[in-house]
Amino acid sequence: MKMEYAFEVVRGYPQDGALDRVEPIKAGVTLKCGDVVAKQTDGTVDLVGATASNKVGVVVQGNGDSTSSAQVGKCVVLWSNYIARVASTGYAAGSYVPGSEVTGKSGKFALNSGTDPVVGSVLEIVAEDSSLIILVK
Repeated sequence: MKMEYAFEVVRGYPQDGALDRVEPIKAGVTLKCGDVVAKQTDGTVDLVGATASNKVGVVVQGNGDSTSSAQVGKCVVLWSNYIARVASTGYAAGSYVPGSEVTGKSGKFALNSGTDPVVGSVLEIVAEDSSLIILVK
């Protein structure tokens, strides 16, 4: 089945226990569905940086997706406890297989190098469009 968005929740949101919050967006930043973000020292969220991190969330609706989010300067972020389908534009290049551990890096999910902090794991690779089904705990 073709993906409608770059990031689609398969299980856990808006019900079933995903941990989500409405977060303020760092000034001057545009965030959209599927962007991998981290909390900044000023309490806002921005794309996760080039250093791998497990303290990341994924934008479900941001100021790049909705005029209402843009007006209030906030976005909805899933922090954990969900299963999602991630388009190939939402993860860094790599040799993913079921069971591969992923981390957050450079605004996307990325293959864990073995020493990176773990965000979740790949449950399935969807051959039709090279999307990944990822479990985030």
